Amino acid sequence: MASSFFEWTYFKVEESMKIVNPYFLLDLLGPITGRGDDDEEVEKYKYIDSSDETHYRTIINELFIDYYLGMNEQNQGKAKLALSYYLSRSELDFERIFESCLPPFDPPKDPRDFFVWIWEALFNGESYEIDPSEEYKIVADVNELNRI
Repeated sequence: MASSFFEWTYFKVEESMKIVNPYFLLDLLGPITGRGDDDEEVEKYKYIDSSDETHYRTIINELFIDYYLGMNEQNQGKAKLALSYYLSRSELDFERIFESCLPPFDPPKDPRDFFVWIWEALFNGESYEIDPSEEYKIVADVNELNRI
């Protein structure tokens, strides 16, 4: 009898936790992923000044909004949660994440800004701050993107 109680308690805790999959953050960069290997794409974006956010915001508006809206509702929610979680935490190396997708242009001076601008374009006026009373668990599952 005690075993069932502990199992039930364990699952209750798990159900109350918000699961954050960092691969959904990477998936948000899909519109520019791998384009750094395409000479035409690199040429197209060579004008970008890393100190001018206008260029980045234009790219985000042109590429990222439609990409996000093309995701199914469940993936949208998971991508939004991942972006919100990591923007609210300071331990993530945003430059490394940005560069890992091989984009056709350099990140802004503060690479975190690129992710903030994505948030602002997708969720205009909504705060990305996570609820500090919620419990979060990181589950890095690259295959989850394909199962949903």
